[in-house]
Amino acid sequence: MGQHQTTRCNQRFRRDVLLPCEENFNSDTTNRLLDAPQTEFGEKICVILDNASYFTANAVQEFVEDTPIELCYLPRGSPELNPAEECWRQLDQELGNRLFDTLDDLRDAALTALDRIEVPDVFTYLCP
Repeated sequence: MGQHQTTRCNQRFRRDVLLPCEENFNSDTTNRLLDAPQTEFGEKICVILDNASYFTANAVQEFVEDTPIELCYLPRGSPELNPAEECWRQLDQELGNRLFDTLDDLRDAALTALDRIEVPDVFTYLCP
């Protein structure tokens, strides 16, 4: 099953850009993720990232070097600044410390939990 990475590009446009991701996330995928809003909007953008190795890789730094893309990294050890952490917290609340009899039961519970996630508004994290 493929994943989709969604990124909010610019408050003025208030659009999502979906990037199909059929592979594990790595520096190449990150470069595609960074290129998508830049190509779409053609202006300077600031992308806020955590410190995952695929975001901090040399290939990513080299990719943005000659572009108007500015990378801003969240401080290490600050999950309260990362809205994705709230999604993980909600999943843990639904699925944590539960025993499933079959993989199908686990899959069904995971899909139900994903449907129930209340996606945090990223702007409340950036502009409190």
